[in-house]
Amino acid sequence: MHKDDPEKQDFEETMYEYKNTVYGIALTMLINKSDADDVFQEVFLLYYLKQLSFDNEAAKKAWLIRTTIYKCRQQNSSGWNQHVDKTDEINADISLETQKDKEIYSAVTELPKKIREAVYLHYFIGLSVNETAEILGVRANTVSMRLAKAKKLLQKRLEGDL
Repeated sequence: MHKDDPEKQDFEETMYEYKNTVYGIALTMLINKSDADDVFQEVFLLYYLKQLSFDNEAAKKAWLIRTTIYKCRQQNSSGWNQHVDKTDEINADISLETQKDKEIYSAVTELPKKIREAVYLHYFIGLSVNETAEILGVRANTVSMRLAKAKKLLQKRLEGDL
């Protein structure tokens, strides 16, 4: 830690605290390790350069999540990414405890993008339906419908694997 430099100390603590959150969102949304690495670096570089201050930890977390989602959407809409095969193996880069968790995560990555975003934020990050809706810029009912749709699709997919 850099006790003589509060900005560097804040940056290191923030990166340590939220590295899995930012990287997990990027990997889940982009389904490509290389792109997720780029977004991870962009988000934390932006945080460092802007030297942001927040009223509380929840506001900082929300900024990091929103910025990650924005950068992922930007990455997905680039002309290059629309013509590139995105079939990297990503399960090894998400730290999951059991084989069943890995199977569930793999099934989540196959969901449509909007549903996948809601599932990851709600179930993997632990945001409430209202927090997820606010970050995604949609109504809470929309998030609830996406989660219900995901549950049906995941049940069908995972039962098919048994």
